[in-house]
Amino acid sequence: MKKIIASMRGIWNDPVKRKELILYIAFGLATTAVNWIVYEIMRHLVGLDALSQDPVRFRLMGNVCNTTAWVISVLFAFFTNKRYVFQSHEKGWRGAGREFALFVSARLLSYFLFDIGLYTLLLFVMPDRPDKLITNVLVVIFNYFASKLVIFKKPKG
Repeated sequence: MKKIIASMRGIWNDPVKRKELILYIAFGLATTAVNWIVYEIMRHLVGLDALSQDPVRFRLMGNVCNTTAWVISVLFAFFTNKRYVFQSHEKGWRGAGREFALFVSARLLSYFLFDIGLYTLLLFVMPDRPDKLITNVLVVIFNYFASKLVIFKKPKG
């Protein structure tokens, strides 16, 4: 615990790292808003509330809504993280293409772990909106570390 607190203090005391963390949180909130707005639009379009009496169709269409929201929010997150948060200037397939492939791969991993696995599991025990909130928090934490440590990792030196 002391190491975690010391690490957080180190991030907060470094203006560059502090700015990066603040921007990640701000754009993470914006990405979450994009995700929720698209999800709510999709809920309305597919009539998810009307399907609540049919658990199989409800879970299936809930996942359709969630998947659509995921795709749009991942695209939004990639471009905002690349440009504003981690300020990557990589171009071309070897640079930006590699980042995009890694970004989508990491997001797919978090999607299957949380948005499909945990979301679908929790739909058995709670309503879809609190379930979505829990999975969103876990996804943001996972995605930060994937972006910071792997995808947009700055070269040493």
